Amino acid sequence: MKRAPEKNRAEVWGRPTSTSRSSILDQTCQIYGHVEPGESDLETALRETQEEAGIEAGQLTIIEGFRRELSYVARAKPKIVIYWLAEVKDCDVEVRLSREHQAYRWLELEDACQLAQFEEMKAALQEGHQFLCSTAT
Repeated sequence: MKRAPEKNRAEVWGRPTSTSRSSILDQTCQIYGHVEPGESDLETALRETQEEAGIEAGQLTIIEGFRRELSYVARAKPKIVIYWLAEVKDCDVEVRLSREHQAYRWLELEDACQLAQFEEMKAALQEGHQFLCSTAT
């Protein structure tokens, strides 16, 4: 997600506040969640963004043409996370984190890539940045 009207690209990153495994506390994570019955993948992403960051769908502009799927295994189960690009319509939007997170930051690409814990995530961030640069007017 990026803030508007600035040209800086940013990803929304959160930090879990509690977990059964203490090692997770020092990790960053993106907003994500499970698809509910009757929801599309994009509807899920928008709902989770509202639930976890307090940013409503109407406060976002989805940037068409970019969609990335990342696959991984967690607790012996295959998982797929889908990413889209979005722009916050008002750069002063109030972010209201859920209890799942304790902090957020708007990041430049380089900083976001340094926090990314997997090469696939770094690649997705870089691909998103390249896409935004190629479609910038």
